[in-house]
Amino acid sequence: MINEADLAELESTLLTGVTVGIGSQILIFGNGSTVLVQCPFIRELQGQKQQGHGEDVYTSELLFDYLNNQVTSALLEEGGELVLEFEGKKLLRIFPECNGLESYVISTRLGICPVTAFPINEQ
Repeated sequence: MINEADLAELESTLLTGVTVGIGSQILIFGNGSTVLVQCPFIRELQGQKQQGHGEDVYTSELLFDYLNNQVTSALLEEGGELVLEFEGKKLLRIFPECNGLESYVISTRLGICPVTAFPINEQ
């Protein structure tokens, strides 16, 4: 479970790398924290939104605009959406998929926090 201390670990640190692999992309931060992304994300820059997916290698280029930028805030919104705001009001929104599998994983010096969303059963 992600808590405020985990989110604080992502704040005020630089995004120093993006590792692109088959099935995931990993955001690497200057303090050693990482966010492994295997789900949809939205890049918001200068009022424009573009969608990518952690499992799609070709959308990794959407993450490169955040390299060497400092995270100014990290929020966990309802439904498990992770919102990272970078300097210059650049937003990165990571949305967990409702498939029961790990969507993204935050790793900090405090521990490892996998995020899994489950579909809501309509009855």
